[in-house]
Amino acid sequence: MKILFILFMLIASLYSNEKKNLTLQLSWLNQFQFAGYYIAKEKGFYKDVGLNVTLNELNNKIELVDMIKEEKADFAIGRSSLLLDKINGYDIVALGAIFQHSPLMLLTTNEEIKTISDFKNKKIMITPDAKFTASIMAMLNSNGIYKEHVNMITHSFNINDLINKKTDLMASYISNEPILLQEKGIKYKIFHPKDYGFDFYSDILFTSSKFIKNNPTTTKNFYEASLKGWEYALKNKAETAEIIYKKYNSQNKSLINLIKEGEILEKLIINENDNKIGCLDRTKLEKTLDVFRILGLTKEKLDLDSFIYEDNHHKKIVYELDYQQRNLLIMLIIFMTIIFILIIYFLKRIHDKKNLLNAVINTSDDLIYYKNQNLKYIGCNDAFKKLANKTENEIIGKDDFEIFDKKYAQIFRENDLKVLKSKELIIQEEWYEIDNKMLLFQSKKRPLKCMGAQIGILGVSRDITSLYETQKKLEEQATMDELTKVYNRKSFNQRLKEKVELFKRYESYFCIALFDIDDFKLVNDNYGHDIGDKVLIEVCEIAKQHIRNTDLLFRVGGEEFIILYPKTLIDEAYLSIDKIRNLIKCTTIIENHPITVSVGLTQIHKNDDEESIFKRIDDLMYQSKRTGKDKITVD
Repeated sequence: MKILFILFMLIASLYSNEKKNLTLQLSWLNQFQFAGYYIAKEKGFYKDVGLNVTLNELNNKIELVDMIKEEKADFAIGRSSLLLDKINGYDIVALGAIFQHSPLMLLTTNEEIKTISDFKNKKIMITPDAKFTASIMAMLNSNGIYKEHVNMITHSFNINDLINKKTDLMASYISNEPILLQEKGIKYKIFHPKDYGFDFYSDILFTSSKFIKNNPTTTKNFYEASLKGWEYALKNKAETAEIIYKKYNSQNKSLINLIKEGEILEKLIINENDNKIGCLDRTKLEKTLDVFRILGLTKEKLDLDSFIYEDNHHKKIVYELDYQQRNLLIMLIIFMTIIFILIIYFLKRIHDKKNLLNAVINTSDDLIYYKNQNLKYIGCNDAFKKLANKTENEIIGKDDFEIFDKKYAQIFRENDLKVLKSKELIIQEEWYEIDNKMLLFQSKKRPLKCMGAQIGILGVSRDITSLYETQKKLEEQATMDELTKVYNRKSFNQRLKEKVELFKRYESYFCIALFDIDDFKLVNDNYGHDIGDKVLIEVCEIAKQHIRNTDLLFRVGGEEFIILYPKTLIDEAYLSIDKIRNLIKCTTIIENHPITVSVGLTQIHKNDDEESIFKRIDDLMYQSKRTGKDKITVD
């Protein structure tokens, strides 16, 4: 009894030491966007669990992650960019995502803009930080619109700049600016990243693992009281809007405006899968990270278990859902294994059940097959027969070498032997050629057991070719120039940084040649942009054919190109670029109109960084322009 009493007093003491006066840092000014927190405070949900919470509006100078790091706030509200902050070393734990779909989108009142392709040469008002606008940039890039195609201007956060045509498009919240335009009777069009496959979380409630460790009960109580506030706010939008109107109306919004805002935001808040608030889905977060990687914002991976709060209700549910999603095929395999064992044992007496099982697996588009210990097929579904282009009699009792080409059969055999040896589930990717087209399959194979004894292998293969091609295309779009098929400016910046770092570490010298097509504007004006494009392509082809495999060609501007010569000194680089300059001049691209280029050439200096070496080569190229063109100015 004494020990129990001591333990009780110790636990009570630990709980009593937890922080009760809390600060929540909002990510913007007061509006319905934060309604759940106002309600939790005003309706006493925080007070019911012994908490006194202060809500702070955003100060433009505030970095939310720094507020948590420096303990100026206990909790804060951020965007999906918190994933990048976590990768960059910030101590961040996401309690829940209030907005399942980000309210951030592009808004236009220009009636000429009907599709994303109409963005070319238009002005877009957007914040400069790429990590905050990643979903918008991914939407643009996936539709062939890059930074060089548009004029990005600093965001004023003034809707009148859109109305008065100072900008063609404006990054906006779906719950704010559209309501203002409706009130003014102005027509508008929304381009939402979610509609183009880039669906990010927003308004993520977060804190630090340090705070959670020191205040586990307080953290849980605050999170649950906040969710309770959101549930009440959504069920009582008019009452909530009135509370905000009277007590939290620093922007002087009308009551009707606040009610409309609540109606719009409700559609972004509720999770469609379970009608709950605050869900954090690992798969969705992984897809967000993939977009960040494609945009070049990070190359790192992230342990999402350390990012998602352990008491996020959806994590508990999604842990099971994820288990089902990631291992659905395994569950099916286990089910089929049991049925297969029964079929083998009762084969002559339950023939109808075997037919039923075959009907079930034949409805699947995935390839389902099973082999014995000697790796000979003892069963498969219709999808597998179709791929192999053979009947069941031509498959059963045969091994892969009797069904497929030797090179593929050898791969299948090696993967099967790994399963037999490991006696565990193995997931692999396997290429296969059919009708002169290469297909990529994700194969999940595990031991097939009967009465505890391993009797063979059960496999399920899914065609993931289209997914692979889509990912490859996105990666290529992010690094290649669409017209000339050479590397773009973003790739150049990455490679230049790598080469500068190598030089600083190992004194690995390199040279850079920047050449610009002379009087290119006259070509476009006199012959049209189609001929101009032809000139760009031909110039690139000449350059590509006369550089080494290790040299890299980039298009860094409209008619500006750079050749990066790794491990090369200035004399050797001069011979190469001078040859290319002469070949371009001597090649007839346009009848009676020779094409020439002005070149700047330099070698890295001891104290160079990326900015200094690029400025120097740019100055050298323009010196060639000013002193007669069709020449090389060497550093």
